[in-house]
Amino acid sequence: MMKKLPLTALALLATASLAAAAPEPPLELTWQDCVAAAVQNNPALKAQKATVEQYKYLYQAGFNAYLPSVDISHSVTRSGAQLSSPYDRVSTSLSASQDLLNLKSLSSIRSAKLAYEKADADYRAESASLRQTLYTAFINLVYAQDNLATQKKILVIRQNNSQLVALDYESGTESKGNMLYSQALTQLSSSSVRQAGRSLDSARLDLLSAMGYSDYRPIVAKADLTAPDYTLDTSGLKDLVEKVPQIESQEKSLESLKEKMLSAKYDLYPTLMANGSVGWAGDREFAGGRSWSMGLSLNLPLFSNGLTYAPNNIKAAGQAYRSGEASLQDAKNSLLNSIRDGYNSFLNARDNALVNVAVLAADETRYKESQIQYQAGQMSFIDLETVEQTLVDAQLNQLSYYQRANNSLISLQGLLGVGLEDR
Repeated sequence: MMKKLPLTALALLATASLAAAAPEPPLELTWQDCVAAAVQNNPALKAQKATVEQYKYLYQAGFNAYLPSVDISHSVTRSGAQLSSPYDRVSTSLSASQDLLNLKSLSSIRSAKLAYEKADADYRAESASLRQTLYTAFINLVYAQDNLATQKKILVIRQNNSQLVALDYESGTESKGNMLYSQALTQLSSSSVRQAGRSLDSARLDLLSAMGYSDYRPIVAKADLTAPDYTLDTSGLKDLVEKVPQIESQEKSLESLKEKMLSAKYDLYPTLMANGSVGWAGDREFAGGRSWSMGLSLNLPLFSNGLTYAPNNIKAAGQAYRSGEASLQDAKNSLLNSIRDGYNSFLNARDNALVNVAVLAADETRYKESQIQYQAGQMSFIDLETVEQTLVDAQLNQLSYYQRANNSLISLQGLLGVGLEDR
């Protein structure tokens, strides 16, 4: 799925413009081409990827809490008084300190790691959401292409029937009303062809937008609209739910709440710090008078933020954690039911698409037989038109059934968290 678009294809997409002087031939895109373009260009996915990198650097920066802190300072002062000569004082000092025991610092590092892991889960969730949007747009374009072709075929059928009825009317074997009705059906089909063409342009825009392009240009989706085959082992749904990015993100949020609860308790714990310094002071650089110091600093908070701050803060953090725990369980239950419903919806849509194939074949045969009967004078125009309309409905329904089956599948895979990089 991570194949790159050919350089020529990328160039055509990047330079496409509404103001192009000469029409360009449609660019043919496979599903893999669309995935590669979306990974490279979709702004929402790129923004989420940058967020992951941001939290990674923040996590790495957090380790400095347990690394030595070193400072150097240098000052030059010239002083004087009315009864004394001016004199210079130059001082230089080097100091270092390091936490030996600070549980809140450790907690901040763990929190930064959880934030980084949550950002990564959010990125995979964004990838799954984009895959659903992209595949829906891709299938809708395939549907729009096939729908336009089908509408053109229907127009040809109705044009032929209109001509046949017109000849019968001129020979006196058909009524004027039937002739006018057949002409009206032809005009209706002609309008449907024009509308299908506009729908095709809209479908192209949707796919281009999902790939991250803002300009329009003719594109063609290279795929056949069929009923997809997919099997889901419903006995292992609970394990699958645990791996869904949205659930993983919520679990990281819950772990962060737990860490905040621990951090609140750490307000009552002592901290231990080692420090040392060396300095020089005199009337010139690094003169005599060097001084140094080393020491340990132990701090035991009692009521730093007030008498009831710590216990109330701990209780509030505990309640937030329990609330997050309940919300996570509710999200898992809801997602589990949604996946089951989504799989059943897909199976129903797929069954409809497969069963209607036989109905369509039967309607095509009936229509051919009806044409022969009408020309032989064994069938009325109204009966012929009824058979024709049944064929038209079956043809359009077959496309809709295929579209629904594919859209049901991508919705199911979206619930399962399948991302662009997965397949």
